[in-house]
Amino acid sequence: MSIKSILVPLTEGQSGFAVLETAFVVADRFSGHIAAVHVPQNTMLSEPFVYSSLTGALKDAVVKETTLAADRAAAALRSQFNASCAAAGVRVVENMLASAGKALNEVTASLEVVDGRSVDILIERARLADLTAIPSPQLGENTIRQTPVGETLESIMLGSGRPVMIVPQEWQARRCENAVIGWNDSVQSSRALATTIPWLSMMESVTLVMSRARAEKAGAVQGYLATHGIDSKVVILNRGDQTPGAALLERCKEIDADFLVVGGYSRARPRQLLFGGVTRHLMRHTDIVTVMVH
Repeated sequence: MSIKSILVPLTEGQSGFAVLETAFVVADRFSGHIAAVHVPQNTMLSEPFVYSSLTGALKDAVVKETTLAADRAAAALRSQFNASCAAAGVRVVENMLASAGKALNEVTASLEVVDGRSVDILIERARLADLTAIPSPQLGENTIRQTPVGETLESIMLGSGRPVMIVPQEWQARRCENAVIGWNDSVQSSRALATTIPWLSMMESVTLVMSRARAEKAGAVQGYLATHGIDSKVVILNRGDQTPGAALLERCKEIDADFLVVGGYSRARPRQLLFGGVTRHLMRHTDIVTVMVH
């Protein structure tokens, strides 16, 4: 499978456009299409109790003003999107279907503005995308509490069955060349590995990072990669007093990796939500492009 369609949720602010810059790089690698989606914030949908006591006339006035504000924000966002595409040399088309007849090796992009509940819309779109790109959430130390970005990231990963690319907040968009695969024998890590084969086959180096207990199975994973023409080496995690997530990122730093592939939520999710875990640690702390698949 090649990466031909990349979903990028766009909101007001710079984090979504920073992700868009990274999506340009990925799309250029695969001559793909970027499907940006903007869901206007509608507090009457997300927090209906705030408006439940308003009179009919006042509600109508609020709806009218909210709609006008959303239209203005969407227009400004579209203008910024068009400017970003023009700067990157990316042709803007009406939608993904319109990109089907594009020239070979051409990158295209579209922006769709959709009203509704953001998470539901993004999950629906993500199920028909090869990849969803989203900024890393700024989670607090209490792993139970999350930002809207964190909720969206988890919802897309768990609800779409498709890969999610987490772009760190301070990431400078560039072509990744040194990949690490965090392997733990789980179904999720297997899916993540298979999904990213198109990327891994283009990398300058690929490293398997696994615990000592799983090292005896390293040859089988290397053999699978070799069938796709991918040479790989093995590094043992050796986490000592570190958590698995912290140790994995430390190995990435030592290897000078800029691309990480992992399975998401290999434990039961409720336990991870309560006690943290590798997935949650990487969501909060990764400083390189990270692809997760549940």
